[in-house]
Amino acid sequence: MATTQPRRRIPYPPLISVCASLWWLAAAAAASVHEFPTDGTVIELDDASFDRAISTFDFILVDFYAPWCGHCKRLNPEDFLIGLNSGGIKYSNHSPSIQKQNSVPNRGQRRSQPPPPREEATAMATTQPRRRIPYPPLISVCASLWWLAAAAAASVHEFPTDGTVIELDDASFDRAISTFDFILVDFYAPWCGHCKRLNPELDKAAPVLAQLNEPIMIAKINADKYTKLAAKYEIDGYPTMKLFMHGVPMEYTGPRNADLLVRFLKKFVAPDISFLESDSAVQNFIDMAGANFPMFIGFGLNESVILELARKYKKKAWFSVAKDFSEEIMVAYDFDKVPALVSLHPEYNEQSVFYGPFEGEFLEDFIRQNQLPLTVPINSETLKLVKDDERKIVLTIVDDELDENSLKLVRILRSAATANRDLIFGYVGVKQWGEFVDAFDISKRSKLPKLLVWDGKEEYHIVVGSEDVDDNDQGSQISRFLEGYRDGKTIKKEMNGPSLIGFINSLVSIRTVYLLVFIVAVLMVIQNFSQTEENPQFRGIQDGAEGTDASTSHIESRRDYQPGNKED
Repeated sequence: MATTQPRRRIPYPPLISVCASLWWLAAAAAASVHEFPTDGTVIELDDASFDRAISTFDFILVDFYAPWCGHCKRLNPEDFLIGLNSGGIKYSNHSPSIQKQNSVPNRGQRRSQPPPPREEATAMATTQPRRRIPYPPLISVCASLWWLAAAAAASVHEFPTDGTVIELDDASFDRAISTFDFILVDFYAPWCGHCKRLNPELDKAAPVLAQLNEPIMIAKINADKYTKLAAKYEIDGYPTMKLFMHGVPMEYTGPRNADLLVRFLKKFVAPDISFLESDSAVQNFIDMAGANFPMFIGFGLNESVILELARKYKKKAWFSVAKDFSEEIMVAYDFDKVPALVSLHPEYNEQSVFYGPFEGEFLEDFIRQNQLPLTVPINSETLKLVKDDERKIVLTIVDDELDENSLKLVRILRSAATANRDLIFGYVGVKQWGEFVDAFDISKRSKLPKLLVWDGKEEYHIVVGSEDVDDNDQGSQISRFLEGYRDGKTIKKEMNGPSLIGFINSLVSIRTVYLLVFIVAVLMVIQNFSQTEENPQFRGIQDGAEGTDASTSHIESRRDYQPGNKED
């Protein structure tokens, strides 16, 4: 596959040269207009002005005459009449250059024709003269083009395009972003263990991404050193990766394994809609898309129906239209008529079918609701996905989401979610994310599983008499819970902990507290060791007090520190 040339950045010197060239061209055009009259006067030419006149006017009638010629003299009055209407020109054959070129007839030859009738002369219209480009501006334009070509070549060679991970600094960062249409930037810190483990994955993925039809370059920058850039792009943890598409950044939240990273990023340079012409093309599309994004395949559906929505949700899902397929495909994807829009969620092994109507809000509701699986495991990544969804979240809290009883309950929740697509159904285990669960007043004495409805922000509702789920007929208990919620039999409560993104921050906050405690402890040990060596008791007590004050001051200085939402 051929690589796409990166966008070029035009430096200022050639731009100035182009402006100068345009000024010269304008001046030359103005001079060309004023050199020859255009008011109908018969223009007298010589060998120096002949070529310029021919190149200036689109239509020009030239009278090659001799001063001694009687016919020429008799032609003058009519010639002047033509000149008033069409801009005629007289040329003298006494010019040495014309005689040298033998471009006029010999003396004695009759070459003149009777003048055109007066009616024809009156009907002839004056044509706007062409502009002649003088040589100096032309040379200047050529020089400008040479400068532009050199600048483009320099832009290409400044950054490698062979798949090498590009190391950026604060001086080259903006140039790299403006040079490439798609570039993934890793904001790292040299001391970060996660960053070190990510490096070989990026090195492996970079050559593959650089060979795409729409290449994606990979670059990295030391955000711990270039703090202004880190602050500009709100980097609060390491590593943080951002994908710049035509200069616009978006945070990368996909997998970090090289193969999965390549598959994930291909989504952003893929066409809005893929066209599938056979059963094998359908299967190849599904294999290529992978499991990180939901897929929508329109069987027998006109692409114009979903084109607008495909562009709107391009960053979140794959879209395709199958034009030719067999009955085996219909059986495999569980639809029995066309047109049909099939939604696939390979990561969660889920699919659903939409038969229409393919208009208004119905189609977009189906696509929006199928961005998430029917039952969502709540973690730091899926919280970001539900953040932008306006639907309420039916949250089921279990002790361990991997337990067999919990998995059975999740299957029942999936059936409830199918019939209640206006709600998101999620589940979380205390063992998987205890800090998150604590915000809903869950303690060791709480009876689990427990159901509640969360708004995704600061509030949640419990349904009176239906918040607990036991092992007997769980489907009926979930149905009663939903009926009670829709009937308004709820109690509103405020969350105890941080809100949506705050739960992600809490992971870092705890680690940061541990780090601060460790630093203070080390400082106190060092201080105590120095006091033991100096030995004087009174001075040791005094120094200990000062050390305590210094430690207290250090803690106060760090009290306002707010860590980010990354693990490090």
